[in-house]
Amino acid sequence: MGAVLPLLYPSVDPQSILEDSESAPIPDVHKAMFRFVKKITQASWEMTAADLETLRAASVPDEEIVRWAQIASLQGWWTMSADGSGIPLEGEAVTGPVLQKPREWYEGAAEGLTAASPEPVGYAAHADAMCWVGTATGAAAFEADAQQARERYGFVPGLLVAGSLRPEVGRRHLAALRLLEKPQTADLTARAHALVRARCTVLNRAPYTAVTTRALLERTTGDAALFERVQVPLQEADAWSDQEQAVLAFTDKLVRNAYKVTEKDAIAFREVGLSDEAYVDVLDTASIQTSLDRLANALGVAPDPEPCLPT
Repeated sequence: MGAVLPLLYPSVDPQSILEDSESAPIPDVHKAMFRFVKKITQASWEMTAADLETLRAASVPDEEIVRWAQIASLQGWWTMSADGSGIPLEGEAVTGPVLQKPREWYEGAAEGLTAASPEPVGYAAHADAMCWVGTATGAAAFEADAQQARERYGFVPGLLVAGSLRPEVGRRHLAALRLLEKPQTADLTARAHALVRARCTVLNRAPYTAVTTRALLERTTGDAALFERVQVPLQEADAWSDQEQAVLAFTDKLVRNAYKVTEKDAIAFREVGLSDEAYVDVLDTASIQTSLDRLANALGVAPDPEPCLPT
């Protein structure tokens, strides 16, 4: 982001914009954008219809609001992935400080998010009964995505409808949902994968995805009460297994402060018998889930009536 700012504002100190965009000599609509993106990144669950009305008052159309929200969630996806993997700055470096793997090993690794979230306290659904942005569901691109969703899930997810103003959002959403359906490696159990998804939903206070992550956890474990247990702070919860404790602690760190991840987090996985592949799988799952959580929170999408899981 810092490298882009000089191109947008050649006469303004980039650091001043990053530190205090409200006082920087930039257009008011850009200040509104920075406020919107900051809230998505730091406290997406606090987003209300008033935030969108502020953007509309600045003549920002709903289509652009969806685009900004999508960019913010995707940028977080990449950021969490890089921070959690220890991938070095672009250049000639060939190893990362966390996993100490050659650059080629990182190919296909997941992308994700960084945030500072408080302890989980559950969440309440948004007051509005529908998405806060208008939709353009007659578009041909949306109809193609919607048909794929009907075939896979039996209905069209609300977030897909909300993103219909930007066709690329639908394609990315469907791809992310497929990646989240199950672990991407045999080194991570289906139970651990479901725990990570549920924990992210709770930390991100995302009522939209809670319907799905709760159902996945129950389908995977057969324990209908496990989702409530996931909502309790780790230090207060009933004992998890050593591997589950490591996985959930890492998930918490990723969602709250991914930039604080160090090689010690990878070592913690190895100490309880988990592989580097499992580590990256957790990183992938948490980053993608958090990206969707924040996008749904930002747009105020009401929970789907059914879980978004393959039928």
